[in-house]
Amino acid sequence: MCINHDHESHDHQDKEMSEMLTKRRMIQALAAGGVVSVAAPTLSGCATNPETGSKQLLLIGEGQLTQMAAQSWAEAKRKQKLSTDPRYTKRLANIGSRIARSSKRDNQPWDYAVFDSDTKNAFVLPGNHVGFYKGMMDFADNDDQIAAVMGHEVGHVAGRHAQERVSQQMAGQVGLAVGGILGASQLSKKCRTIPDRRQQQLCYQRASRNSQLLNAALGMGFTLGVILPYSRRHESQSDLLGAKYMHNAGYDAYQSVKLWEKMAENSPRRQPEFMSTHPDPSRRARDLYNYIKYQEKLGSQGWQSIKMPKA
Repeated sequence: MCINHDHESHDHQDKEMSEMLTKRRMIQALAAGGVVSVAAPTLSGCATNPETGSKQLLLIGEGQLTQMAAQSWAEAKRKQKLSTDPRYTKRLANIGSRIARSSKRDNQPWDYAVFDSDTKNAFVLPGNHVGFYKGMMDFADNDDQIAAVMGHEVGHVAGRHAQERVSQQMAGQVGLAVGGILGASQLSKKCRTIPDRRQQQLCYQRASRNSQLLNAALGMGFTLGVILPYSRRHESQSDLLGAKYMHNAGYDAYQSVKLWEKMAENSPRRQPEFMSTHPDPSRRARDLYNYIKYQEKLGSQGWQSIKMPKA
């Protein structure tokens, strides 16, 4: 009687172990699904962006992102030292207003800030919050090159890149959770067929570890295969939109090429492009040059889109 009871106890433990592996993935799937459920009222589905002509999956509304970004913008200005030097702030605001007008977005409020740092960078947040670092403005040789960076940031807004990026991540969370469930289920099934009790327990332990590794591998594959390439596409789109806005605002679009050539000279060591969220600076300069030349070749029909010449 005691032996049978002990056997039933082991069977119960084995069943619990098997169920635990699967339930862990189910919880993740439900959590990921919950994120999408929250966004469901604002689901836009697949839409065509009028500025880029690209199809986009939009699972979150622009208003939601704007509210979230407002907090991030306030935090950025609170945690980082702001420049009050008018040589920077007024210069940036003037260039920003020209680019906003050329992109037909001057009917929206724009907020510009210069951070007192030598960092060579700039960024934009949903809600038209544009941040430049002094290092970026000092690195630029002239207003045209600052306009290239400004045009690039406005291009992210026009391209709805923040919405698309978040939507891709939301959809990816669901896919990874489902993939994890299937992987955990297959691993635990194998363990149940092992007759030896000790070997079976070791199998369940390996299954648990392998399940975690599988999830990590799925995550890496999704990041390299979907999220990062989309990010590079966004960067390339923004470069071309920025050149278009520069031209329409009266700036020399070729200065965007000069800027990225200079960037390439100052960043000789880069990780492989397939692991980066940004295209290689030399490639960006080359693509911009080809784009500008192509638009000039179109004459009066040029600068209407970010169409590139056929290879």
